[in-house]
Amino acid sequence: MQDFKPYNEYIAALCNELTLAKHRQLVIVQGSETWCYQFASQLALNNTYVLSASSQLANSEFPKHAHQILGQEFQHAIFDGFSGLYVDKLAALVGTVKAGGVLILLLPEDNHWQDPALTSITSYGEEITHSFFNQRFFTKLKLQRHYFTEHSVPVYQSVSPATAEINYQQQQACVEQIIKTATGRANRPLVISADRGRGKSAALGLAAANLQDKKILICTTQAKAVQTSFKHLASELGITKEQNCKQLANLSYIAPDSLLDEKPDCDLLFVDEAAAIPVSILLQILKSYPRIVFASTMVGYEGNGRGYTLRFLHYLRSQFKSLKTITLEEPIRFAKRDPLENSIRELLLLDAKYLDTHSSKQYQFENISKEQLVVDEQLLSQIMALLALAHYQTTVNDLRQLLDAPELQLSICKQENTLKAVCLVAVEGGLTTEIAEQVKTGKRRPHGHLMAQTITQLSQNTEDLCKRSARVVRIAVAPECHQQGVGSSLLNYCEKQLDNCDYFGASFGANASLVKFWQSNGFKVIKLGFSHDKATAEHSALVIKPLTRQARHSVTQLNNEFKHDFSLQLLGHFSHLPWQLIAELLPHFSQSECPAALLTRAERLLNTEFTLFSAQPLLWQLFWHTPISLHLLNKDTKRILIRLILQQTGIEHFINEASLSGKKALNTQFKTAVQGWYAHFKLLHNIDN
Repeated sequence: MQDFKPYNEYIAALCNELTLAKHRQLVIVQGSETWCYQFASQLALNNTYVLSASSQLANSEFPKHAHQILGQEFQHAIFDGFSGLYVDKLAALVGTVKAGGVLILLLPEDNHWQDPALTSITSYGEEITHSFFNQRFFTKLKLQRHYFTEHSVPVYQSVSPATAEINYQQQQACVEQIIKTATGRANRPLVISADRGRGKSAALGLAAANLQDKKILICTTQAKAVQTSFKHLASELGITKEQNCKQLANLSYIAPDSLLDEKPDCDLLFVDEAAAIPVSILLQILKSYPRIVFASTMVGYEGNGRGYTLRFLHYLRSQFKSLKTITLEEPIRFAKRDPLENSIRELLLLDAKYLDTHSSKQYQFENISKEQLVVDEQLLSQIMALLALAHYQTTVNDLRQLLDAPELQLSICKQENTLKAVCLVAVEGGLTTEIAEQVKTGKRRPHGHLMAQTITQLSQNTEDLCKRSARVVRIAVAPECHQQGVGSSLLNYCEKQLDNCDYFGASFGANASLVKFWQSNGFKVIKLGFSHDKATAEHSALVIKPLTRQARHSVTQLNNEFKHDFSLQLLGHFSHLPWQLIAELLPHFSQSECPAALLTRAERLLNTEFTLFSAQPLLWQLFWHTPISLHLLNKDTKRILIRLILQQTGIEHFINEASLSGKKALNTQFKTAVQGWYAHFKLLHNIDN
């Protein structure tokens, strides 16, 4: 058996220096699987978390989701690359390592190694013959200082670091603000945002220790994610904490579903790792508890983590004028300029920041290959930064998708060599008739091909899955170019690049502005999901645009079917859908000939002293025969007609929603709205006064 003594002496010397500097370090261990596992197994490191799917490594864990790792602390960590380079898990694991610790990354040296993680990003029927992500990753790893191989260990060179100081002032200010939330006026939520290692979970525990007279609940998806909070509570109070603690002193853990089902009483509620909880659930929690602290770990990209927080903050600010927000930037788990954090940020482009420059030059559009991206670090960095800036859900996995997913096509818009917009398109479909038949009947759902499968299930036509279709996965436009037609121009460019595709489409969390953008570019809504998107609390819309004559007929049919279903769903499942979204959808629905009997009845009824209830059935029919009739009305008229006729909102509910003084004011506004609409309706149908 190989003598590992030189390796262990090296790591021991490194840890001694890291302890003085309060820093952490990445150590690369590259060799055969057998040797790497032997190396890891003989290490004498205390409190080490081993992330591996292999039974050869003792006490290893391989959590399904990255967020299951968050909120924990370990002196050291081992990441088994042989189990797959799952970069979201790697990024999460980095944040758990404490000062003085190392993250050991086990990797193969075989150039023909098949990374197990590649199967998770490959659509059915596609194959990755070369990983450009791994090419870039391994190239950058070789520049790391602490690099062990099966055949050599570097000579240790001491850097003699000075003892570092950690600044706790920001964390203390956070603790004080949490205490104010608990003791001050109700309905003043606090939102804490922090990158990993900034002491967010610790602050919750420290605050709980200072609020011993308060009953506090801490809610998150994983009980082990709140152990850091319990640990700091125990330390502050001088009491013992069990290993997987769920209740200690005045602090108790509760899962999100149990919180909503049981609604237990408490003086203060902590919602930790809030970004991992669906916004729809967060909104329900908000209604039930008057004193809440939301804490979220930021992923690291400029704009991401923050993007989620800002999106949620937008709603909170609209509802709570006294909302407080804190961003923890000072590291607590380790000192500033931490080598491990710096290494992982470079490897995964976590420090990518979008650089906006203004120019009067013309916009240029081009397709970018994966071969180009892997050798152009600046372009790759700008693309990731722009995606993160525009999309709250951008994660480190998107970097891997961008470089490796064979079905993804990348197009960009530049202005004098400055990136202005990005569009990622996935080519789907092209499956066999046999597979398509199984999808149609619900017996199979092959990985990927999301839009193609949905179209097939809606149309019940297997040809739609056998044909090729293209789905926009992401489209991002630089903030300085918004409302200038750049996104539409890039979409148009992408469409021209599509060969042999019948459909061009996208799926997104539906709101009025996004639906307006897609419909203005010729896309039609064919489906609105029944459940809320976990991150946005919005219903997912599927829009498609036909690229062939045959597809045009199919899209028209699917849009008409959606219209008929939607008209009735607004009375039930979608009765609380935002009226602004409905107002955007209506003008793009097809018109149908209005029966003469309905027109005659309208003339008779609407020229009398009608009431809401007497006019509701007739107006509902007229609106769906001529949905465009609402298009040119002012927003107040649209709102009252959509809410009271198309969604048939209860009178008392609408009076409260619209802040009206009572039923008399409602009746007055309703009649004014109907008269305004009817004048427009008569023009559309050439009805004489």
